[in-house]
Amino acid sequence: MKRKGLLLLLLILTVTATSALVSAQKTQTFTVFLSEPLPDYPGSTIVGDIIEKETGVKLQREYLVGDLETKVGLMIASGELPDMLTAAHFTSLFKDAGMLIPLNDLVEKHAPNIKRLYAKHWEQLKQEDGNVYWLPIQAIPYGTDNSRYPELGFFINKKVLKEAGWPVIKSLDQYFELIENYVKKHPRINGERTIGYVTLFDSWRSFATTNVPQHLLGYPNEGEFVPVLEKGKFVVRQYHTSNAAKVYYQKLNEMYNKGIVDKETFVLNYDQYIEKLSSGRVLGTFNQYWQVQEAQQILLRDDPENIFIPFPVVLDESIEEYQRDVPYIQATQGLSITTACKDPVGAIKFLDYLIREETQHLVQWGVKGQHYEVDNKGHFYRTEAQLKLFRDPDWVRDVFGGPYFYNSFPNLRGIDQNGNSFMPDRQPHLIYADSHESEKEVMDAYGVKAFTEFYNAPRPRKYYPLWTITVPAGSPAHIEQTRMKDILNAYVPRMVMSKTKDFEKVWNNYVKEISGLMQEQIKVYQEQIDWRMENW
Repeated sequence: MKRKGLLLLLLILTVTATSALVSAQKTQTFTVFLSEPLPDYPGSTIVGDIIEKETGVKLQREYLVGDLETKVGLMIASGELPDMLTAAHFTSLFKDAGMLIPLNDLVEKHAPNIKRLYAKHWEQLKQEDGNVYWLPIQAIPYGTDNSRYPELGFFINKKVLKEAGWPVIKSLDQYFELIENYVKKHPRINGERTIGYVTLFDSWRSFATTNVPQHLLGYPNEGEFVPVLEKGKFVVRQYHTSNAAKVYYQKLNEMYNKGIVDKETFVLNYDQYIEKLSSGRVLGTFNQYWQVQEAQQILLRDDPENIFIPFPVVLDESIEEYQRDVPYIQATQGLSITTACKDPVGAIKFLDYLIREETQHLVQWGVKGQHYEVDNKGHFYRTEAQLKLFRDPDWVRDVFGGPYFYNSFPNLRGIDQNGNSFMPDRQPHLIYADSHESEKEVMDAYGVKAFTEFYNAPRPRKYYPLWTITVPAGSPAHIEQTRMKDILNAYVPRMVMSKTKDFEKVWNNYVKEISGLMQEQIKVYQEQIDWRMENW
C-alpha cells in the first residue's frame, strides 16, 4: 500500500509540475497579414522554433493572395483586422482609417532595441500628427554595405556572354542583338524552344515592364516619375511618353514580331515567370534583382551555366547611367500594430526581440557553429558545406526558415559595429570568395569582384526614392494615378504585340490617352520632394 501511495504521489507531482511548466511556457499567438506571396509557414523551422522557444510567441500568418489593393480595401471596409500587418504602399490607408496604433510611447517604454536601431530614421517616420505608425522593413543603424548583385538590370544568360567573348553590354540595341544572334544559332536549349526575352507584367509587378524607360535614361528606381536636377533643384518629370519609352516599346515590338520576346509574356503570373527563368532556356529579362533572385538561386543550384548576369543597359552610349540605389529606408511603409491587437505591449516586445542584433544574426546567418563560423578577427564566414546548404532556396525557406521572419518584418542591413554585414551575401571580404564557381568565371572574365562593379556608384539624393511618397487616397492625384495605370495596362501589351506597321498608330493613341493623366500626381510628388529636401 505504501508503494502504491508513493507511486500515486509521484504521479500527482509529475502532472502538477508538467502543468506548471506548460503554464509558464504558454504560447501567445499574434495574427499578422503580410503583403507578400510566400507559401504558408511549414509550422516548424530551425529559426522559427528558436524564436518561438525564446519568446513564447507563435505567429498566425496570412500571406497575400491576389491583388493587394483589393485586399486592403476589403480589410478596411470590413473592419476585420489582424494584430499586425504590412501593406506595402497602401499602409497609410489603414492609418487614414484610424486602424493603426501610434508606436511612439510603446517604443519609448518597451522597445529599447527599436529605439536604438531606428534612431537615425525616427524623424523621417513621423506623420503629420507627430506619431510613428509603422516600422520600415529595413533599418540601417550603422554603416552601409555593398552587394554581389545590383538592385536592377537587363539580365542576360551567361552562355550568351561566353559565346560572344564576354562583351560589355551598354546599349539596348547591343543587348537584343546578342540575344537574337544566340537564338538563331541555338533555337533549342535542353531540348526545348529557346526563349529570347521575357518581361513580367503580373498585377502590381508590371512596373518591371512599364518603369524601364527611366532606367534607359540612366536613372535608378524612382517609380512612376523621375526628379531631374535642374539648376540646383529636383524637378519631377514624367517619362511615359518620352523618346526613351517609344524606342523601348518599339524595340520590344520588333523583337516580339521576330519571335524573340516570348508570346506568353503578358499572361504569365509571377510563379510562371520564375518557372520560365529557372528553366535555363530564357536568354534575357529586365527586372529588379529581388524579383529574379529566386530563379537565380535555382539556376545556381541546378543549372549554373545558365545563370543571369546583369548589365546597366541604357538607350545609347551617350547616356551616363546611375542606376544603383542610394541606401535608403522605406519611410512610408512597414509593419504596423492595429487597433484590433489586444496586447500591443506584447506585440512591440516581440518586434523588439526580432530587431536586436543577436536575433538578426540568427535570422540572416543562422546558428554559430552550424550555419556559420567566426574567424580570429571576429568576422563571420561559411564553410563550403554550409554554403551548399544556403544555395538551396527550398532548404533556406522551408527548413532553415529565415525568410519567414525576414522579408516582411523589421530587420537590419548594412555593416554592424564589428565589421560584419547583417546580410551574408554582402559580407565585405566574402562577396567574391563565396560566389559560385559559375559566377566567379564571369567575374574573372570581366576583371571584377562583384557584378555591381559593372555600374557607376550611385549619386546622393537626399529625398530618395520618389516611389516611397504616398499619394493621398481619394485625392485627384490618386484618381489620376489609377486611370494612368489602367492606360498603361491596356496599351503596353498592345504596343508590344501589334503588327510592326501598326505600332506608330497604337503609340500615338497611347500618348493621347495618357498625357492628361499625370499633372495632379506631379504636383503631389513635387511638393513632397521639396519638403524632403528641406527637412530630411
